[in-house]
Amino acid sequence: MPLVTLDALLQRPIDVLIAGGGTSGLTLARRLAQGSPQTTVAVLEAGVHHDNDPLVDMPGMLTRAIHNPDYDWTYYTVPQKHAANRSMLQTHGKGLGGSSLLNFMCFIRPSKEEFNALEELGNTGWNWDNLLHYMKKSERLQAAPPAIDARLHSAKADPEYHGTEGAIAKSYPSHVTEIVPSLLDALEAAGVPRKPDPCDGRPVGGFLCPTSVDVSTSKRSYAASDFFTLNKDLPNLLVVTNVSVSKINFEGTKATGVTVQQGDKTVVVNASKEVILSAGSLHTPQILELSGIGNASIIEPLGIKSVVNLPGVGENLQDHIFCPIIVETPTDFKSFEIFADPEQAAEQQALYQKGAGLLAGFSCCSSFIPASVIGNKEDVTTWSQTQPDSEPDLFPNLDPSVRKGIEKQYEFLRRWIQDEKQPFSQLLTFNGHFQIPGMTPDPSKRFTTIATVHSHPFTRGRVHITSSSSTAKPDVNPRYLANPMDLDALIHASAFVEKLCQVSPLKDVVKRIALPDENGQPDLDKFVREYISTVYHPIGTAAMLPKDLGGVVDPNLKVYGTENLRVADCSIAPLLTSSNTQTYAYAIGEKAADIILASLSGEEKCL
Repeated sequence: MPLVTLDALLQRPIDVLIAGGGTSGLTLARRLAQGSPQTTVAVLEAGVHHDNDPLVDMPGMLTRAIHNPDYDWTYYTVPQKHAANRSMLQTHGKGLGGSSLLNFMCFIRPSKEEFNALEELGNTGWNWDNLLHYMKKSERLQAAPPAIDARLHSAKADPEYHGTEGAIAKSYPSHVTEIVPSLLDALEAAGVPRKPDPCDGRPVGGFLCPTSVDVSTSKRSYAASDFFTLNKDLPNLLVVTNVSVSKINFEGTKATGVTVQQGDKTVVVNASKEVILSAGSLHTPQILELSGIGNASIIEPLGIKSVVNLPGVGENLQDHIFCPIIVETPTDFKSFEIFADPEQAAEQQALYQKGAGLLAGFSCCSSFIPASVIGNKEDVTTWSQTQPDSEPDLFPNLDPSVRKGIEKQYEFLRRWIQDEKQPFSQLLTFNGHFQIPGMTPDPSKRFTTIATVHSHPFTRGRVHITSSSSTAKPDVNPRYLANPMDLDALIHASAFVEKLCQVSPLKDVVKRIALPDENGQPDLDKFVREYISTVYHPIGTAAMLPKDLGGVVDPNLKVYGTENLRVADCSIAPLLTSSNTQTYAYAIGEKAADIILASLSGEEKCL
């Protein structure tokens, strides 16, 4: 069934109710509706369906929807005292498809050990082999365009590790940024080999990112376009947009439905079997707390009755942050600065109609780099001894169970620092001068941004409500750089890139380093604090962990202390993996569907 009105939905008996039509939520909804035709599945989404919208569909427009309130929730953090006291944008997608409608489309995976850590943390059935099945299930690998040179661009997918019949297209761009071969060659000279397929569980190395772009249409492939639009006529799938979930309603410990708002109307939508939160890492803990699930000492002073005291709700927030190194390149390189020239902009529009040019894809060269390359032996030893006490302003205020869970996570982070098969830093290129407040690049010049990302931050933040009103934005505090190790890692990674720019053949195409500025930035500590930004990968705020480790959901995604309330989005991830999170989000939706389908048939077990 196509999109329905709220009034029409209220006339139908609902079996399964999903709050949030994002990446995981739409994946889950489609699989449930297909897998159980007798089950009526309803999805409630606060945004709209951005159908046939060039700001979403056109890959080269990928930054245009960010900070636009029609597409982006545009939350800001509280001032980050370790990052020059800046309030930082927390972009996350608003509309059907969630963040898959405005992300940068990188479609890569973490290492085997990172997913195996989920099971070691107490989550039976959550491991590399199991999640590989679900990652493959969601994707359909497409043939590489003629522009791709497998060796030169380090881009050759191994069919064993990729799906071919899933909903989401996985492809390489038709235009490859000119700097890519030189960057990959320089990385090899620095000890980072080419890795043509980073999706096999061994991601260390340099490669051209596969992306979620359908090369047959040159459009973004995302949850709304491929999990919903192509299946919107399923008679048992009902989707309502422009409706906000205020709270979950309970009879005892059973979730009976949700209270929603649409305009000035407030109504209750009931569900007879399952209620699932798929609202994302910032909204899911907000809705849980508004519903009486969370730390009683936080919600009760706001006048909210505690239903289940779960101190882990809203804690354990983790995110990738990056520092931009911006280089000027030769003027015959095609970077996004060319769009300042009307003639070249028109040329690119014409190329797009043929499935070519900068607008038809996202050309991103990336590499995962172990700690032993970023730092020396002494650095690696120091980093691998990082302790929770390095964060004095966090740990004394945590519930003992949450602290215990974070200390358990640190065991993995310290282990991976010493393992040369594990990513410590990631480099990502953006084909142009990344937007920096207060900086206006010369449009006659060409730039490439090399982002240095810290793969496994030690810092833990939090997101909590400050009001009983569902329209009040939550207090988001990632506490970026609060753990000094994270700062040191980014300083070393930034220094690594600066040195890399002096290595042939990269030095032959880097005319100058524009940021840090050409006069030199001897204080990289200050530079990192002033220029870091987020990669928009928040996770962990409804962590899938044992309850005595601060967990919020069990391995079947059921919220502790409830009968039928589950969470299915990246907030359940207890530990941030090195890769971009959209692959993980699709896998969560796929696996959640199998878990719930088994439950609907009377079988509750980890799959």
